[in-house]
Amino acid sequence: MNNNDNAYLEKLIVDYQKKYFKEIEQDIIQIFQEAIDQTIYDAYTPNTYKRTYMFRDSVRCHYDYKNNVLYVYSDINTGYYSAVDGRDVTPAISYWLQEGHSDGTGIDNQYHNYQGRNYLEKAEKMIKEKYPDLKLKIVNDSPPTV
Repeated sequence: MNNNDNAYLEKLIVDYQKKYFKEIEQDIIQIFQEAIDQTIYDAYTPNTYKRTYMFRDSVRCHYDYKNNVLYVYSDINTGYYSAVDGRDVTPAISYWLQEGHSDGTGIDNQYHNYQGRNYLEKAEKMIKEKYPDLKLKIVNDSPPTV
């Protein structure tokens, strides 16, 4: 095989990966959203606000064809404000939901102090069950600075 043959085969592989990803992209998002529903939204019913589902609805996928890695993430960028001091805590939401959070008020309830929901592990398990050959790495955000 020469360089032209190799380039042609590499292009075929990339084209196949792109097509495959487009076929499964919405299913991956739905699986991830189902994991969020099961671990976060089904864990409690809010009584001081109306649920918007913004976090679940902000789930997106990106496939890095060069490295053959699927990224699933939340692109939420506004809308969550602290009940304690009113500041925008949107950048911290995905981290707090995964790892847990305490706002330091000493109030022990679902709004001020809660354990991590482990939604990332749940999503990863569900995706791997359906797509065992998919190269998947799920990582959480860095600790927030809000």
